[in-house]
Amino acid sequence: MKKIFALSFLAVMIFTSSALAGNYAEGEALAVFRVPEGVSVSAASTNVIEAASEIGASIAETYETLSEIEGKIFVLVRSSAKTTEELISALKERPDVITASPNYYVQRLNAEVKSSVMPNDPSADLCWGLKAINAPDVWERTKGTHYIHACVVDTGVYKHPDLLENIAEEYGYNTHTVSGEPDVKFGSWDKDFLGHGTHVAGTIGAVGNNGIGVAGVNWNVKIIPVRVFDNVDAYETINYEIRALNYIANLLTSNTDIRLAALNFSLGAALSVTPEEMKNDVYYMAYQTLDSLNRTLIVVSAGNSGVEVGAPILFDSPEGSKDFKKGMYFYPSSFIELNNLVVVGAMASDDTAAFFTDWGDKVDIAAPGVGILSTYSPIATGNSKAEMYRTSSGTSMAAPHVTGAAALLMSAFPSVTPSQIKSALLEGANRDKNPVVYPYAGFVKWAINHGTAEIDKKIEEGTIRPESRDVEIARITREAEEKYAPYSQFDGKSKVSRTGLLDVRASYESLRKNIREGNGSSSGCSAGVGALVVLLAGGFVLRRIKLRK
Repeated sequence: MKKIFALSFLAVMIFTSSALAGNYAEGEALAVFRVPEGVSVSAASTNVIEAASEIGASIAETYETLSEIEGKIFVLVRSSAKTTEELISALKERPDVITASPNYYVQRLNAEVKSSVMPNDPSADLCWGLKAINAPDVWERTKGTHYIHACVVDTGVYKHPDLLENIAEEYGYNTHTVSGEPDVKFGSWDKDFLGHGTHVAGTIGAVGNNGIGVAGVNWNVKIIPVRVFDNVDAYETINYEIRALNYIANLLTSNTDIRLAALNFSLGAALSVTPEEMKNDVYYMAYQTLDSLNRTLIVVSAGNSGVEVGAPILFDSPEGSKDFKKGMYFYPSSFIELNNLVVVGAMASDDTAAFFTDWGDKVDIAAPGVGILSTYSPIATGNSKAEMYRTSSGTSMAAPHVTGAAALLMSAFPSVTPSQIKSALLEGANRDKNPVVYPYAGFVKWAINHGTAEIDKKIEEGTIRPESRDVEIARITREAEEKYAPYSQFDGKSKVSRTGLLDVRASYESLRKNIREGNGSSSGCSAGVGALVVLLAGGFVLRRIKLRK
C-alpha cells in the first residue's frame, strides 16, 4: 500500500516529482489499541507501551487528543529489528489491537503554470477566481472577521506582508518537533521552503484593501498555519498529518469558543486500499475522529492526475514517475462517510475543466484552479528572485477558494454548523459551469511535453535532424493520445464535480434562506448527493503524502 501526500501546484506537475524511496517508512506502523472497560485512556497507555515491548518495538508517539475523543489509543510504533510487515502482523495478532497499518508517504499535489466591491490591492483584479465565484457580491455584506479561523495544513505559511495581519501566530504549529520544540533541521511553522502553503493561504485570506499585492476570498479571516512538510521536497509520511489532526482536535476541544470554518488539505496519497477497506485504516480513523467533533469542514483537493476519484486508477503513472500504480486510489479525496468532507476539483478561467483535474461524482464541487495568482514564499527553494507573488495551477489552488468561501459564510452567519455551510456551498454551486472532462489529458500533455523535450535535446546533440522535429512531435502526440484516451472508465459524459462551480453569492443566499426558514441539513448533503472530502491537495501515517499543486 502507498499513501502519497501531495500538494496541488501545477508548477511541477505530479508526474515530475522525485521517485519515492518506498511506499511507507520501513520499521514503523500506525496502530489503534482498545481501551479495556473501566480503564481510563491514560492508564491504558501504560499497557500499550508494554504491548509494544512484547513484540520487540516501542511507542514512538501517542496521539493523546484523538485517543481521548475516540476512547481508543492512536499510536506510532517503531522497531529497529522488525520490518513494517512483521510489525503489522504481530500487532494484528494481539486481541488488544483494533487495527494497524503502514506509515505511508504523502505528497503535495502541485501543478504550477507560469461587480461589485473590489479591494484597492493593485493585483487583485488579476485574481480571476475571485470574480468567477462571485466573491465581490458577498463582500458588499461581509469581508470576513478575525473572529473566524481557517486552518492551512501544508508546507507552512511565510510571514508575508500581505498575510501577516491575518495569521493567527498564537496557534501556528510545526509538526516536525523534538520534545515539543521545533526541530532545527526544519524550522518553525513559518519557514515555508516550498511555497505551497503560503500560496494556499493567500487565496483563502490575503489581507484585502491594504493597498498591496492581492486579496483573498476572505479579507479578514484568521489563518492557522499547521506545517506538515519538511524543507526538502514535496513528500512526507502520514504520521505528521495525524499529528496535525491531533493538534487541531486538541485546539478545538480545549478552546470551545473558537470558530474554525474549515481545514484546507491540498495534499494526497495514492494507496492500494479500497475506500471500504480504508474505513479500517488508521489514516481514515484519525480523520473520522476529527470529523465526529462536527466543529469544522475538511476541505481537500481532488488531485491532479485526470482520473476518477473513488475509482481504481486504470494504469501506472507515466515512465519516470513513481507516484502511483494501476489499481490504486487517491486519499483523502476517496474517503467515504465523513459528513463534513468537501472534495474540490479545478476549472480554468474559460469555464473548461482543468486538463489535470481529478473528477467524478465523488468530487463535491469545482473551483478556479488554473493560473491562480497568490502570495508566495520568498525563501522557497528555487525562488532565486525571491518572488513574493506567483501564479500557480492545481486542485491545490482550487481547494482554498472553497475554504475561503466557508470562512466568509461563517463570518456572515457565526452560529451556523459545518453541515449547514456544506449544504449551502453545494446548493449554491453553479451547475451551468460544470464541464465534461477529458480524462488523462494531463498525462497526454505530459507525454507530449516530455517527448518534445527529448526531441529538442537530440536535435541539439545532432542525433536528429531539425527538419524532422514536426514529424516526431506528431508521432509522439498520436502515441500519447492512443495510450491514454481510450480507457473505458470514461463515458464522454462525466463532469468535473457533482454540483458545479463554486458560487459564493448563491451559497450566501441559500444559507440565509435556510436559516430564515429554519432548515439546514445535519448531514451536509441537502443538495441531493452523498458526502465526501486536499491541502496541498494538498496526511501521514508514515505513508507518504504529496502536495497537490
